[in-house]
Amino acid sequence: MNLFGGDPAEVERGLDEWVAGFEQKAARYQELQHEVDDVRISETSPNGAVTVTIDASGVLVDAKFTDRVLNTSPDELGRQLLMAVNQAKAKIAGRVREVAGQVVGDEAGNRITGYYEQKFGAAPEQQPPARRADDDEDYGTVYR
Repeated sequence: MNLFGGDPAEVERGLDEWVAGFEQKAARYQELQHEVDDVRISETSPNGAVTVTIDASGVLVDAKFTDRVLNTSPDELGRQLLMAVNQAKAKIAGRVREVAGQVVGDEAGNRITGYYEQKFGAAPEQQPPARRADDDEDYGTVYR
């Protein structure tokens, strides 16, 4: 297709096709934005005391606590909350890749996912926090 010469009707047809293709791509990327905005990831802490939900931006949108908080010190509860949040964040890129692949295809989805991989990194290694001597005092511990 020659857009700058030749039959004017062919040039017009070519431009119309180009614009239609651009509009379709724009609509797919807008749909992708809506789908990514709806992404929610939930993770439960290793001791089961807290379940968090984050959105694709990594923002904490919900936290639910179980009765296990009664046997967890405040410091340990903070660590458990952060571990659950970090576990959820580590799954953002994978979930965005799935959504993007469905909406705009794998190639474009992989390019988009790179941003999320840079922002949230890989899943952290899970190791139980070191047990302190005073864990059994006042609050008890779930690591027995």
